[in-house]
Amino acid sequence: MASHFEDEDPTVKECANCGSKDNLGRCSKCHQAWFCSLKCQKAYWPFHKEWCTRNDFADLIEKQEPKFAKWMRKHGKQAVLKDDEVDRLERKIATMEDMYGKADPKPLPPSYTPADLKRMANAEEQALLEDLSQTREEKYWAEVEIPEKLGLQCPKYKWRQNQSYVEVFVRLPAGTSGKAVFVDLQTNLLSVTVDGQEYLKGELYAPIKQDMSVWVIYDNMLEIVMLKRYRKDHYEDGKSNADTFWYSVFWKGRDEEVLQLAHPPTEYYSTEYEREDKPLHKRVGKYAGGHSEQADDRPK
Repeated sequence: MASHFEDEDPTVKECANCGSKDNLGRCSKCHQAWFCSLKCQKAYWPFHKEWCTRNDFADLIEKQEPKFAKWMRKHGKQAVLKDDEVDRLERKIATMEDMYGKADPKPLPPSYTPADLKRMANAEEQALLEDLSQTREEKYWAEVEIPEKLGLQCPKYKWRQNQSYVEVFVRLPAGTSGKAVFVDLQTNLLSVTVDGQEYLKGELYAPIKQDMSVWVIYDNMLEIVMLKRYRKDHYEDGKSNADTFWYSVFWKGRDEEVLQLAHPPTEYYSTEYEREDKPLHKRVGKYAGGHSEQADDRPK
């Protein structure tokens, strides 16, 4: 099992959280870490997020140049090499200097006018100021991606789903203690209270498996992961996979909290799903728990 304080080795195919080698799937963002279940991925996220970055160029060429894409992710590069060139580098037949130094001179860099340079410097400075103005919590909140037609960004929360789970994200006030957050997670009900103030409450769109659902707090964000009772390969009598789709988190959600769709989108049927129920990690991140459970912060 990968240590929380060591770089993950993408060549080792085992769950980064529990070490299992069964039913593995790769992190869809960095394609580096492997996990046996979505729960393990959630449990390991506080440690994995430091180096979980997307490599757009590697994603683009992975089908045509899989070895090159893997090499770029491993070294964190955005390069233009082919599979045979990567093979020569890995076998140390050639070096980058040999391939792109004097033996194969690079083209002259583009020339810029003083006006071009000034515009670029101003744009770089503006981007830096915007980045500095964002707190760590704001960055993490912005990084929560909601796939189109599979969830929504609502006024008080974000939510998304796959064929097994519904995930709800609630942004908490700065400095909120985990002990101040109370989550009541029942088969048909979700309630979130912070310092005695009700944030969310309502009947869920469909039943969940209460004992297989968890919540976690990190970086002033509450994340709730609910396992659908009726999901892929676990259907209600007379129902199909289409009936496992949630159009909202709450049964009587406001218009801005409801997906305005006539039927589940095609993308839903290719999302992740759990083949079987697996035991929960009772502790996920700094503060975590199950239904109606206040987690403590004692060292484990």
